Amino acid sequence: TWEEKQAGIVGSNDLPETILGLEHQLEKLNDLPIERDELQTQRISITAQIFDILDEQRISREALFKPVQELIQSNSLIRNEYKLQFQSELKSNLDMIYDRLFLMVKQTAGDFRGESESLAVLRELMDKHDISSKPSLINLVQELHGRLEEASKLPGIQSLLKKDRNANEVYDFIFGLEYLKPQYTLMFQDAQIEQLSPGQRGALLLIFYLLVDKDNNPIILDQPEENLDNETIVSLLVPVLTEAKQKRQIIMVTHNPNLAIVCDAEQIIHCEFSRSNSNDISYISGAIECSIINNKAVDVLEGTIIAFDNRKIKYM
Repeated sequence: TWEEKQAGIVGSNDLPETILGLEHQLEKLNDLPIERDELQTQRISITAQIFDILDEQRISREALFKPVQELIQSNSLIRNEYKLQFQSELKSNLDMIYDRLFLMVKQTAGDFRGESESLAVLRELMDKHDISSKPSLINLVQELHGRLEEASKLPGIQSLLKKDRNANEVYDFIFGLEYLKPQYTLMFQDAQIEQLSPGQRGALLLIFYLLVDKDNNPIILDQPEENLDNETIVSLLVPVLTEAKQKRQIIMVTHNPNLAIVCDAEQIIHCEFSRSNSNDISYISGAIECSIINNKAVDVLEGTIIAFDNRKIKYM
């Protein structure tokens, strides 16, 4: 009986409440840091593989637009003056990362104590690392993970998790790179199209269409000057319209006679709406040299000849 009780106390490796079982668990605990490091290395390796797949998608998109890019390079105006080009890159959205991450993680400890502080940490990391570079991106995810562990009161990030959330969700989000997307954007004078004003975007797309499209069919433009100042109209639209009209007919509706005059329109059609005469709409057409059309252009452009003369006297 004594030997049986002794054997029960000594036990074996697979009996956790015995001496041998406890010693075996202690040995395993000593090995856990090594195993953890190996698993973290494996996780980073998977992250690198995901990045490679996303980068392949980016390169594939770049190849699809290569013929268009070659057309752009063949036109000196859009190549040198407007610096118009397509750019394929891996991009991420700071707000999306913030919203998704802190849907799972509390903002109550360490660097992540408070909403503005948490956002500042993410912005700092995003500004510090180039997410289009694999080594830099790997550093980003590792540093973000490290910041979270530093803010946790317990090993890992368990104490930071919100109710009904688990650590694997956070790790899958950070290391799975679902916030990283291959995107293609149009660049204009070193600025992305998203950074331009609505008027500049419209003008840019019009420039792209008119100069890259090789068709010679007539085209109708409805107020291409909308949301653009006169200087931008003259520097941006006029050179493009002047070049495009060499190979195709351009019919343009505009409230800005600058376009018609500076682009040297072959024919101008002036439209007049009269509320006092039963809402009558009348049209008159002719070349710029025509005195009637010339006067109509001055009326709209300068606010009648009187305003034109006043300005002339002012600057004399």
